[in-house]
Formats: sequence, structure tokens, C-alpha cells
Amino acid sequence: MITQGFDFIAVMCGLCGLVVWFEHSRRSAFFRWFPSVVLVMFGSMALYTLGAWEMTDDVRAARATVRDNLIPAMLFLMSLRFDLAVIKKLGARLIMLCLASTLSIMVGFVVVYQVMGGLLGEETPLTFATMSAGWTGGTQNFVAVKQALSVTDAAMTYTLLMGALCYSVWLVVIVAAKPLKKRFDRFLRAHDQGLEEVLGKLRMVSTKGSLDMPSLMLMLGLSLVVASVSHQLGATLSATGWLNPMVWAILISSLLGMMGAPTRLGRIPGGEEVSGIMLYVIVALIGAEVSLAAVAQAPMYIVSGFMILAVHAVLLLLAARALRMNLHLAGIASIANIGSVPSAAVVGAAYGKELVPVAVIMALIGSMVGSFVGLTLAEVLVWLSTG
Repeated sequence: MITQGFDFIAVMCGLCGLVVWFEHSRRSAFFRWFPSVVLVMFGSMALYTLGAWEMTDDVRAARATVRDNLIPAMLFLMSLRFDLAVIKKLGARLIMLCLASTLSIMVGFVVVYQVMGGLLGEETPLTFATMSAGWTGGTQNFVAVKQALSVTDAAMTYTLLMGALCYSVWLVVIVAAKPLKKRFDRFLRAHDQGLEEVLGKLRMVSTKGSLDMPSLMLMLGLSLVVASVSHQLGATLSATGWLNPMVWAILISSLLGMMGAPTRLGRIPGGEEVSGIMLYVIVALIGAEVSLAAVAQAPMYIVSGFMILAVHAVLLLLAARALRMNLHLAGIASIANIGSVPSAAVVGAAYGKELVPVAVIMALIGSMVGSFVGLTLAEVLVWLSTG
């Protein structure tokens, strides 16, 4: 049994490396339904359930240090990809569809909390808010809001299981809906004029240079420095009594990334790869104190998750009808929120390779607002719980 901090971090990194290597070497359809980022989280949970490590003081300290410092570093690198010029090329309808998907998820959490709140735990307002950040912006927003709201891993146990299980099922549903496009498009009154022009413009956007060792080192070193500076400034600003240090660190690192996106820094390769590695490690650390033995005790959370998705689906289809968008774009908008960039790219490729750029940028839009969604929903749900 592992009891030392370094050994624990080494196992987490080893788990991430093994799962990602299998995904890229096997090219199995299995990974289409269960992406490696989900398997990493489940793998971490499974190892903890089997007693692979004990949460000693040393292990807890190592876990907290690595997790809390990688989060702002990762957000900085991901924010360097927020090319507002490209987002404008998507057109108003596509952006409105993406934001409608985000709003429908928020409404789903509020409605289901009103219906199911009495059957769930007392910390549900904060755990639902944390999950809403993940389901609107991706894993990076989930971990950011979780830390900002100081939600314990024990409190998140059932909600994490809800999120992982419902997300996996929803991904299968979205991909399986591909043959139904013509039937749904009649209901949606789909009007695709102009989409090809948008895709053509996206294809002309210049790509980043070739990946090399200096670029990787620069991205790694710079992101860690930004994380350190963000924490230092966050600690200073939190003394004003407005927001806690972690929230400030998240906001500062994200804003620095957005400011660097249109500059030469935003065109340097390596940021996507380094932030991807950080994301996997953070995901593994999140699941490292969640026991799968709790599944039998979480049926109402699982039901709640599917209810949220049902509300989201109905509202999103209505929004797509109002905007005259087709089923494929609605599906991409949904999974771009709930599953973030990797899943959005998978769904885009499944629907048509030319839709992958749209899927990725939709996911980036969700990433930009996900943390703010989670923090806002926390205020709403706490108010409802005390009202």
C-alpha cells in the first residue's frame, strides 16, 4: 500500500500514461464510447477502492500541492487557444446555439434540484454547481470551481459518479443520433445556408508551427510561473474580503492566457500538449479519494443526472428550432458543453470531419464560461436552499 506522496504522484502519472498509450496504440472503438480522460478517473477510483494507497498526511499534501498548482497553469495554457477572431467566424447563430446549450444545462440543474433536492445531500447546492461547471465547460472548469467553492472530495463522491456515468451514456446517445438527422431536421426547420462559408473560413485560419522541445519547455515553464504568480496575487487580492485565493488564481491565470492569445505567444506550439498532460493528472487526482463502493448508495443522484440531461435535451432542441439549426450542430453544441474538447471532436468527426473545427471552437466557448456558470449556479442553488 502506498503511503508516501511521491509514490502516489508517480502512480497517478503512470496511470495516465498507460491509459493514453493504450488509447492511441489500440485505436479501438471502445475508446470512442469511453474516452481516456473518463477511464483515467475511473481507474483512479478503482485503485483507491482496491486499497492501492492510504490517504496519509504526506499523500494528501502531495495531492493538494500538485492539483492546486496545475489548475491555474492548465487554464493559462488552454486560454492561449481562445482566438476571438476565429470565434467570430462561427457566426451569430452557432454561438447562440452553443450558449443556449449552456443555459439549458443550468436550467436543468435548477429544475432538478427543486424536484429532487429533498432526496439528496445537504451539500447538493455546491456539488451540483461544481458539476454544472464541468457539464458546461469541461473538466478544467469542474476542478477549478470545485477548488474555488472548497467542496470536499467526500461531498463530491455521488455527484462525480453521476457525472461520469451520465456523461458516458449521453455521448453514446449523441453519436447514435447521427442517422436521425433528416427526421429531426424537418422538426427543427434546419437551414444550413452559410455554414459551408464558415467552415471554409475556418480552414484558412493559419495553424501553429511544428512541435519541438524548446516550445514544450517554454510552455511548461511559463505556465508554472503563471500559476505561481496567480496564487501570489490571488492571496493578496483575497485580503480585500472579495473571493477566495483560488478563485483569484483561476481568474488571473485565465485572463493572462486570453491576453496572450492574439500575440505571438498564442501561436507557439506545445501549449495544447502540456495542458493536456496536466488535465489527465488533475483528473486522476480528483478520483483518487472516491470509492466506487458508493455506487450502490447513489441511485437518486444517477436519476437526477438523467433528469438534468432530459431537461437540457428538450430546451436545446427548442433553441435549435428557433435558430433553424440542424440536429448534428445541436448534438455538437450539447457534447461540446458536457464533454468538452475531446468528446466534441469525436462527435464532430463522427458526424463529418469538416465539423471538427466547429466542435472544437464550440467547446472552447464553453470553456470560457464554464467556471462563471458554476460560481453563478452556486449562488442560485444556495439561495433556493435557504429560501
